[in-house]
Amino acid sequence: MLPTSPSSDSLASTRSSTSPGTPSSVDNYQTISTTSTVTTRRRKLRRPTFEPRTSRLDPETMTKNQDPFRGFHTLFWIVMGAYGLITFDEEWTRVGKAFGGTLFSSFSQDAIILAISDFGLVFSTGFAFVLVKMFAKGWMRYMVSGMVVQHCLQLVFLLTAIAWTIWRDWPWVQSGFFTLHCITMLMKVHSYIAYNGELSEKKIQLKKIESAYAQMKRNDIQIMDDNDMDASAVAGNTDNDTSNDNHIDDLPTNDPVQEQEVYRRRHHRLASEAAAALLQDPAANPSGFDASMLASEVDELKNELRCQNGELWPANVTVANFVDYLLVPSLIYELQYPRTTRIRPMYVFEKSVATLGTFTLLYLTTEHYIYPVVFDPTISPMRAVVLLMIPFMMNYLMIFYIIFECICNAFAEISRFADRSFYEDWWNCVGFDEWARKWNKPVHHFLLRHVYDSSIESFHLSKKNAAFATFFLSSCVHELVMMVVTRKVRLYLFALQMFQLPLIWAGNIKLIRERPRLANAVFWLGMFCGPPLLGVAYCYA
Repeated sequence: MLPTSPSSDSLASTRSSTSPGTPSSVDNYQTISTTSTVTTRRRKLRRPTFEPRTSRLDPETMTKNQDPFRGFHTLFWIVMGAYGLITFDEEWTRVGKAFGGTLFSSFSQDAIILAISDFGLVFSTGFAFVLVKMFAKGWMRYMVSGMVVQHCLQLVFLLTAIAWTIWRDWPWVQSGFFTLHCITMLMKVHSYIAYNGELSEKKIQLKKIESAYAQMKRNDIQIMDDNDMDASAVAGNTDNDTSNDNHIDDLPTNDPVQEQEVYRRRHHRLASEAAAALLQDPAANPSGFDASMLASEVDELKNELRCQNGELWPANVTVANFVDYLLVPSLIYELQYPRTTRIRPMYVFEKSVATLGTFTLLYLTTEHYIYPVVFDPTISPMRAVVLLMIPFMMNYLMIFYIIFECICNAFAEISRFADRSFYEDWWNCVGFDEWARKWNKPVHHFLLRHVYDSSIESFHLSKKNAAFATFFLSSCVHELVMMVVTRKVRLYLFALQMFQLPLIWAGNIKLIRERPRLANAVFWLGMFCGPPLLGVAYCYA
């Protein structure tokens, strides 16, 4: 997924408001949002936002929003039901059974070991919690040793899963599922470690600044104390000793208002300069800084470290919080997520039934329309591409619906995760850059924060180079999945992914850009041709 460059329009702080698609029922949703912008000493970087939102294709959403196309949604599923019955009948007529063919044997092979392996995969993500706990206890600094340990453990996690998949010699179904789930878990633990590691460094900064601020207050009070004693000595020439006793009651230590007035009278310096100088040299004389600037820095750091319950980091580093994060359908970790107030069992049941029904259609399409083509040596590659266009597009739409509308929403309901915006209207895209942002928002958010923004902050790349690096990494990961699934190194998917770059450039040509319908038609043409071309390339190689 190729994230877009941060723009100035997205730099406003997040408001505690809901989007137009948010249900108004207070029983189901709380209006909670998270901060989406981070200010650095060089620039402001955009961060993904989480707000209470529902998914666009959820029937409940379309009914509440009075969507004029909701009838087509109903018609689509009636047509899909009829399509399933026709395919079932044709498959029964052709081979005498609808289930139990080649694809079914692939699904059932080594199924128990696959389930145990998948459980072990999820359980092994606990190394992330142990590592973050070490940061919280102060046993290890995230910078730089923690980062080295983090990436070494993540590499071992990925290579072990791949080696296990190859050693078990699973067919493509099990291999694809296990590899994709491994990469998903890898992204989740990377975000968990990286975000908590950054917070651990900010906690160290906070302690240093608070210490300097406390020292500055003591210095200011001492200065005022000395000035008051000098003034009292002068006044003692004309007044009796009782004047000193009366003045002692007015010292700043006993009057916070007077104490604050002392700070306001001091020479002000820019907060950024004061904080930067202090963090570069903690042993510097803090009396050279303005206290109000440091106080503002303390407040800002505390806001960034504040958890859902109001306590500061590491109050969130608990087993319960980590398990909750594993259930939340988000690939980026946050201290606070918008939450619903209850779980609706019927909603989870509906999504489960929809998953089962859609998966049945997916199975019938693959068994009846795809397998007979790709395994028939008499069919030429070009004819195979043409024959597979419609079946592959059907499978693409059903896989999208299963993952982002059914599974993500079901886990969101179980974890009371209120932001159900896992995709946007990608079907209206006029270019592949827009599609990359809209069709898979969880991955887009991960790449935006941990690849795009990180490459700008850490390696000082330009926005253009950071976008290219993000796209390149995404292409490599896609090809890695195909290498594990097919046991071949062909780089077809990598090449096709990278070919989107010139397509994105072509989409910005004035002739196409000024004609959205033409641009959308070009986009859909690419979507129709790409998947069957890949399928034929890997199967015929």
